[in-house]
Amino acid sequence: MSIPFELAFKYMPTPAFIVESSSGKLVSYNHNFEIMFENFNATPSNTWESLCADATSVEDWHKLNTKIQNGSIERCESLIRVGDKLVNMQLELQHLGESVLACVYNTDHMDFSAAENTLLKFALTESSAGLWIWETESDLVSCSKSIATLLGIPQEKTPQSTAEWHAIVHPDDVKRLGDLVDEHVAHNQDYYEVEYRIQKSDKSYLWVKERGRTYSKRVDGSIKKVIGFVVDISHQKALEEHLRNQATFDELTGLLTRGAALTHFKKQLGLAKRQYTPLTMAKIHLDANDRLSTLSMEARNIAIQTSARHIYKKIREADVLARVEGDKLLLLLPNTSVKDAKKLLNHIINPTEDEKIVLLEGNSDPMDFCIGIATFPEDGETIDELALSANQAVEDGQAKSKQIVVN
Repeated sequence: MSIPFELAFKYMPTPAFIVESSSGKLVSYNHNFEIMFENFNATPSNTWESLCADATSVEDWHKLNTKIQNGSIERCESLIRVGDKLVNMQLELQHLGESVLACVYNTDHMDFSAAENTLLKFALTESSAGLWIWETESDLVSCSKSIATLLGIPQEKTPQSTAEWHAIVHPDDVKRLGDLVDEHVAHNQDYYEVEYRIQKSDKSYLWVKERGRTYSKRVDGSIKKVIGFVVDISHQKALEEHLRNQATFDELTGLLTRGAALTHFKKQLGLAKRQYTPLTMAKIHLDANDRLSTLSMEARNIAIQTSARHIYKKIREADVLARVEGDKLLLLLPNTSVKDAKKLLNHIINPTEDEKIVLLEGNSDPMDFCIGIATFPEDGETIDELALSANQAVEDGQAKSKQIVVN
C-alpha cells in the first residue's frame, strides 16, 4: 500500500501514524512517533487493538473507523500503550479513503494557557470573553484568567466543577443551562449556545452568552472534553430592556409599558387640573409576600400574566393600567375618589369563586397583592410625585401586612 505524501508525513513535527481502514493495522508511522516510543525503550504496536488500551479486538477498530468515515469523530482521547506504560493521548483523525491518519498529542500534562492562546484565540478578541474547558468524566472545570477578571475573583477561586459553576448562576437560569448542557453531552452534539445571568464577587449579576463546543471524544464517540467561552452581554441586555421600555405594550402581559403609559397619565392629569376633578393612582405589587421568587421563571411569568389579566378585567374603560416593573403594575383612575378607588380595588383582591379557580390554575393568589393609593393633588401634583407616594404606601402596606393602604 502506498503512503500519501510519504516524505512529508515521515518528517512532520507532530507524531503521527496511519492505520489501514479495512484491517486496523498500523501501516506506517512517522519519525517523531517512533522517537516517542524509543524514549521508553519500546517499539510501536502493529495493530490498533494492541496500541490502544481501550480496544479489545479488531471489531473496536471497525466501529471507530465507521465513526471517522461518517464524520462523527474527528478528535478523540485514548490510553496508548508505550512499552509498559499507558499514556493518555489526544488523537486527531482524518479519513484518507483506504486509511486513516492519526496525529498524536500527549494530554497527560495539558497546558491550559496554551489552549487558551491557540485553540480559541478568536474567542478572546473581546476583553470580556473568558475561556473554559470541562472534562465530563471527572467533572473538572478549568477557567482562564479572563473569567476570573469577569467575576472579580482570583483565578484559583474560579469554579472547578459543574456544581460550583451552577452555584453562581442565577436561580432562574440554572435549570435551563443544566438541561441544555446535559442534552449536548447525551446526544453527542457539536455545539450549543445559551444566555444566562451569573453572579460576581460583589453579589451583582451580569448577563453572559456561553458558547460551548465538543473538544474531544472517547473512542466510543462519547464526549470527553467540552471547550467554550462566556462573553459579558450586559450592555446588550440593557439596550434590549431600554427598547422594551420604549415599546407601547409589554411583551409578557400585553399591558402598556411605563413609557407608553406616561403619555396617558400626563393627559389625564392635565384634565384633572383643568376640570378640578379627582384623580387616583394605585401601585399594585403582585408579590408582596415574596412567594413568586420561589417559583421557576416560567411559572412566575404565568402567575404575572394571570394576575394582570384578572386586574385588567376588573378596571373600567377609562382607567389606565401599565406594567412598570417585573411584578409591579401602576393603575391610574381618572375622575375617581379614594372611596370609589378602594371599592374597585377590593373587587380585585376579593375574587369570586370562579375567578379564584382561574387564578390558582395560573399560580396567582390575590392574597399576594399589596396596593398603595395616592391622590391628586393631596399626595402630589406631578405623575412622578404621585407614583412615589403610591410606592411609599405599598411599602407601608407590606410592613403592616395590609393589602390596601392610602398614603
